[in-house]
Amino acid sequence: MKIFFTLLSLLTVLALQAQQISVSEIARNAKWDKLIDEVNNGKQKIKYSDIDGIPYYSAGFANARVGDTSSSVPIRYNTFLDTVEIVANNDVYEIPREESYPKFTFEDGKTLVLVNTRDEFAGYFFEIVSGKNRILKKVITKFHDAVPAPNTMIPGTPAKFETLKPIYFIKTEDGMVRIPKNTKDLVGSFPAQKEALNDFLKNNKIKLNSEPDLVKLGKFLNQ
Repeated sequence: MKIFFTLLSLLTVLALQAQQISVSEIARNAKWDKLIDEVNNGKQKIKYSDIDGIPYYSAGFANARVGDTSSSVPIRYNTFLDTVEIVANNDVYEIPREESYPKFTFEDGKTLVLVNTRDEFAGYFFEIVSGKNRILKKVITKFHDAVPAPNTMIPGTPAKFETLKPIYFIKTEDGMVRIPKNTKDLVGSFPAQKEALNDFLKNNKIKLNSEPDLVKLGKFLNQ
């Protein structure tokens, strides 16, 4: 019996260790990128601090669990570069975009996932609904270069970051469906559920530009 409990304790410790991941471990696998805080507009390098707006989903670092581990690490999502950054010993590193780090779950419940869509949107998405039909949100930040003043009467505009309206997708078992503006186009993407989906959209007055409504849609598609 004593041997049994000793073995059980050992297995428990090993299991817990397997579920842990440290900042230093990720940092060792990450890469330092000197361009991580500046933009090269083809003429010069401009520091983020000299550009209006921010290139991040949120300016500060926030704790998030990595994958299915129980450990939290401080990360920040760069929506301009579509990269995840980690801070370790006051240095900022870019986490490799690979299967080793497929998901980050923040303390507020938001989940950032890595999805290879094999198109220009491949990269990180916020997972709004999980399941066989996943509702995904893509957040993109664009950089606009400074525009010099054409004359003394008209002022120029400084360089700025602009976060665009989110783009929503449904990741099905067969591929990606970009959620359209109107419900008729959406119904056409799900011929097997056409009638039921059409009734659901009408009866629930679903708006495809409303995230709470998209959560309802995702739950319906996963029934």
